Formats: sequence, structure tokens, C-alpha cells
Amino acid sequence: MSEESQQVDITLLGHDYQVACPSGQEGKLIEAAQLLDARMREIQLAGKLIGSEKIAIMSALNLAYDVLFSPASKSFDLQDAKRRIAAMEQQLDSCFFEQDSLF
Repeated sequence: MSEESQQVDITLLGHDYQVACPSGQEGKLIEAAQLLDARMREIQLAGKLIGSEKIAIMSALNLAYDVLFSPASKSFDLQDAKRRIAAMEQQLDSCFFEQDSLF
């Protein structure tokens, strides 16, 4: 069964991206992008890292740590999270590839 997807515009560190998203999930994607942008800005303002890619990696690592080791993680399904993260990575990779091909 194939879900229809919508293009959603997000902004991370002042850079605009179009990301494919399943219909009906746009609000969740925008909320996730806003959280990621806020975390990336915190790291950028700390001034310890230079470059969007490094900032994105550290932000993702911090978010993953928060998810895995928060008090609520006791009922957390790690394998499901790994599958979901892998799917998000694939989706982001394809979006960045599409974005790069525009230039």
C-alpha cells in the first residue's frame, strides 16, 4: 500500500529545504524541523562547531541521546526507533540529493 506524500518546506539554520512527507503528517514534520532547528541554533550559538553538517550531526546525536536515555525510555522500543531513524535518514538523504541537484 503506497501512501501519498506532500512536499513540505522547512528551514534549518536559515537554509530552506523541501522534504517529502506522508499526507496528514505535515504538522508533525514541521514541529520536528522546528525542534531540530532550535537545537542546531543552540549549538551554533555556543560557537564550538563550525559548519552546518557538523552542527546537524551533533544535534541529531543529542536528540537521540535524549530519546534513548530519558526517564520515559524504560518502555522505549529501541529496535523500532532504530528502524524509524534509518527510514528518516534515507528520506533526508534523498531530499538533500534532490536539493543538491537543483544547483
